[in-house]
Amino acid sequence: MSGASKLSRNWPAVVAGGLLGVVLLLHIRRYAGINHDAVLYMGQGLLHRWPEIYSVDPFFSHGSQEKFSLFPRLLALAFGVAPPPLISLLGTLGSLLLFGMASWCCLRATMPAGQRFWSWLAVLTLPSSYGFAGMFAYSEQFFTPRTLAEALCLLAIGLLSLRRWVIGFGVLAVAIMLHPLQTIAASIIIWMWLIQRDRRWLHALWMLAPVGVLAALGVSPFGGLFVRMDPPWMESLHRFTAQLFVSRWRPGEYALLAFDLGVLLYGWRSLRGTWGQWCLAALCGGVVGIASSYVLVDVLHLALPAGLQLWRVQWLLHWLAMATVGAFLWRDAMARDLPRALLLCLIVVFAASGFGLGSCAAIALYLGWSKLRSRSSEAFLRLLSGLFVLGILVVFGNFVLSEWIFFRMAHYRLDLYAIDRRVLAFPMFALALAATMVVYWSKLSSRTRIGIICIVLLPLLIVSLVRWDSRPPINRAIEQAAFRSGIFGTSLPADAQIFWDDDSLIGPWLVLRRVSYFSPGHLAGLVFNRETAVDTNNRLGRVLPIIEEGRRCRDRSLPLEEREHCHISDGALLRACGATSERRPDYLVLQYDQPQHAVGKWTIADPVTGETAVTYKLFRCTDLLAELSLKPEGEKH
Repeated sequence: MSGASKLSRNWPAVVAGGLLGVVLLLHIRRYAGINHDAVLYMGQGLLHRWPEIYSVDPFFSHGSQEKFSLFPRLLALAFGVAPPPLISLLGTLGSLLLFGMASWCCLRATMPAGQRFWSWLAVLTLPSSYGFAGMFAYSEQFFTPRTLAEALCLLAIGLLSLRRWVIGFGVLAVAIMLHPLQTIAASIIIWMWLIQRDRRWLHALWMLAPVGVLAALGVSPFGGLFVRMDPPWMESLHRFTAQLFVSRWRPGEYALLAFDLGVLLYGWRSLRGTWGQWCLAALCGGVVGIASSYVLVDVLHLALPAGLQLWRVQWLLHWLAMATVGAFLWRDAMARDLPRALLLCLIVVFAASGFGLGSCAAIALYLGWSKLRSRSSEAFLRLLSGLFVLGILVVFGNFVLSEWIFFRMAHYRLDLYAIDRRVLAFPMFALALAATMVVYWSKLSSRTRIGIICIVLLPLLIVSLVRWDSRPPINRAIEQAAFRSGIFGTSLPADAQIFWDDDSLIGPWLVLRRVSYFSPGHLAGLVFNRETAVDTNNRLGRVLPIIEEGRRCRDRSLPLEEREHCHISDGALLRACGATSERRPDYLVLQYDQPQHAVGKWTIADPVTGETAVTYKLFRCTDLLAELSLKPEGEKH
């Protein structure tokens, strides 16, 4: 039977499978707004759009990594067509859909039919976090070039597996122009796979020779290959960007890495074929990337390797491990081995929840399952199944209880805390629901299948799209005020530098279209330039008292009356605005009931209750100094 005939006959399964995957992807990875690193990439786009304003921002003034990516330039062009919030929303949606499509193309080229769909559902639904403190994840729900580069790398893997060499390497070249770090990390694993096919790929190591020559000549950026970071620089990196150092990872991060490596090791030994080759390549590439990062950065303190962040190889390592989990579940489902499938679910739940010892014990049982099954009665296996389900339910119950506390603190409002998304994202929950549907699909009549598509999946897709934007009301209001520099009711000089409390870069960069004097987000650039580390440390010293006192004022453990009257002290204001030889902020944006006179206010109302959610107040530093200098010494506090 021809491929067209098969597709014509199986179109309900194709449509239902695609809709199910998209629904799960959109529901679990809801839009988080201009958040996390998306703020920094937005800033890079603004820099290329308005260099006369943003070039003096401390994140850019000493040089940053934006020059190594095409993405900021594309953003700058997009900002000329539509405002950044709309570009971010549409870009995130497009990136996620591209990632889902590329994941399927990769799995279709490397896995047998049937097995690949379970693996696709696994990479869409299982936890995607990797690295330090859950800071990074593949297929992020905000707009960065990482998700685009990841999708292109997966597409390149599929093309290379099909021997489409020219287009495969071409796609990889596009990926490296968007996000070099993510692509270089993936390329290590791809190179390991190429070596398996042809040992002559080892000659690629000769490329290190010209790199060494350029490094010796000090040609940027290769000059940092032999430059050791001095103690002050290292101290700043250890303090603010500990994720760069493999030795600073916590036991939970090592446990997840060990889980990924263990899954891939077992996948290499049991799945064979093309997928087994990729499992072996990921094992070797993961060890090489993470070990190299440890030696070159943690031990030798070299600048360029610190910026390369070779530990990022774990993104593809983790993706391959999650896909392998899906393949194992398919194998157990086809063998009608429910206890073993439940045991694998328990392993994933334990690993994702940080139960290292429990995970190790369950993995040992899984590896010896064939012998255990052959020597056990059906009654004993049913007992084990019950214990596995009980273990999953205990962890799930604890998870729901902890989530319910946060949901209650959000006054049971889904717009403030999306508990439905949180519950569905629990490890194995969404995958189990999807797998159940897949198992029973073959037992349904053609008319029933079409009914499920029309009555269940299409409405769920509409609900997922409607609920996909999960930005809190305050965040949405701030983003919708883009480029309203007069929102406080007063004009701001074009060269004004604003310190906006509450860790915000969105406020100065996006709303006021001005330079941010300091934000913790600036610390992300420390590894790329020593001068950035020196400058941001000096600025942090000025505003640190405001940051610390602001965190105390926002602490929910404080009594409500005390929070309502909490404000920044005169000493903290004097330290921030005091005249010295160093650059000081021109304006402060605070959200507290300050006794000092504000030159402007911006009130954001809760769209549901109509009550004031937050009021930001704008203070001019010169006015604050004049007002505070008139106070008697004893009244300053």
